[in-house]
Amino acid sequence: MTALRTSPGARWLLGAAALATLALGANPARKAFVRALVGRDGQVPMDMFLGTSSGPGLAPAARVRVVLLDGLGAAAASELPALSAVCAAGQELRIDVGFPTVSLPVQAALWTGRTQQQSGLQYRATQLEAPPAGATPAQVPDSVALAESHPEIVRSFGFASARPDPSRDPGDPEAWRAEFPEHAVAAVASASRLVHVHVLRVDEAGHAAGAASPAYAEAVRGADELLARLRAAGPADALWIVLADHGHRPAGGHGGEEPEIRIVRGCVAGPGIAPSPTIATIHLVDLARALADALGAELPSDARGRPWTDALADPAPGATLPRPGALRLAVAGLLAALGLAWGVRSDRSCAWWRRVPWALLLALVGLAVMHGWPSLSDPPVFAPRGLQLWLACLPAAALALGLGLAGQAPQAQLAPALGLLAAALVLCRAPEVWLLPGLGLGEPGPPLMPRWSATVSVLFVVVRSLAEGVALAWLLRPLLRRARSRMRAGA
Repeated sequence: MTALRTSPGARWLLGAAALATLALGANPARKAFVRALVGRDGQVPMDMFLGTSSGPGLAPAARVRVVLLDGLGAAAASELPALSAVCAAGQELRIDVGFPTVSLPVQAALWTGRTQQQSGLQYRATQLEAPPAGATPAQVPDSVALAESHPEIVRSFGFASARPDPSRDPGDPEAWRAEFPEHAVAAVASASRLVHVHVLRVDEAGHAAGAASPAYAEAVRGADELLARLRAAGPADALWIVLADHGHRPAGGHGGEEPEIRIVRGCVAGPGIAPSPTIATIHLVDLARALADALGAELPSDARGRPWTDALADPAPGATLPRPGALRLAVAGLLAALGLAWGVRSDRSCAWWRRVPWALLLALVGLAVMHGWPSLSDPPVFAPRGLQLWLACLPAAALALGLGLAGQAPQAQLAPALGLLAAALVLCRAPEVWLLPGLGLGEPGPPLMPRWSATVSVLFVVVRSLAEGVALAWLLRPLLRRARSRMRAGA
């Protein structure tokens, strides 16, 4: 047994098996992580404090009209005529919709005043089995909601009437889409106290072609024209709330925490709202509080939104974003440092510059150039094979191969990469949501945290790419040594 452990051949075989396992196992591990990320609901513990609330809330309104322009980013919304007219008549807002920037969870925050972390609705896209406790629409007897498409969202919050209604509306989505504007105008003009119109054409264009596309711009213009029609038809005593639930990346996509996706333009106008020359920044849960106050609804006891005047006075930037705590940051930093130290000290017989994790650095640079900072708004982060991310790491894999053939120890590149991956896993709560439920210490939840969850997905691809290069070098080194020996013998 001792001979087997010390045999160079046995060590080579064990090393080859370990490197092959790492190279082949990184992608399945990444897939499991992504499935846990987007396939689980669950609350995310966080410390959030929006300040004390002592000011008055929004005054009750006879009628409320809420128009949500799904997917409309602040940049595209900045100069829309109809939207700007609503803002000019009242208070223009920059609304922080929270994280993740996914439509149904964001709208749950609008109708309940509870953040995504409180509600446990994260990447939820399917209709809720029952309206959330304390949802405002369920407390308004004649509330009406109309959705241009994806009616599962408006059907989730307890509206008395939600359309399209299978009992009276076309089953064909395109036929309903053609009728939608007229039905929306009629609903807004009705005596119903609460009418919600969910316009989805902008979001659909964003997903199909991106926010930088002509199709997106055309959809934005169409949505603004529809808003103008709705506004003209609305009752004179109506309170108008117009907003988006998220923006889109230039190439399409949302879900992350970046400000251009998370902070949207909103407008509130009507009785009790004096025109203001300034733009206020508030949180979506603050707007939820204003909406509930205007309708006389009672939000859940743990709803965090502040009364209207308090919210306008203090933007509290980023206050509803979950963040790693000090202990988690310390553990993550220690893991990253240990990985780097192990790699740098792997072969102290070499010059220091040969022990620098050059391949890892090249992989990070390649990803930054091709994809920017990892974001959950970037579709390749979720792609099952991660091919686009892998292509960005190909030069690094080739460098790892070359360094390995030159005699560099495998851990020189892999240990720092594994240290970074372990650190990012800790920062996004992966260890406890995977391990603790198995020990009977809580329910499984999503390993979800701004920035770090996307970083984990990317680092799995980095580890895979470097392991592929290092494993190939490990396999080829004996052949290369044998070829050199033959060349020297022949000389």
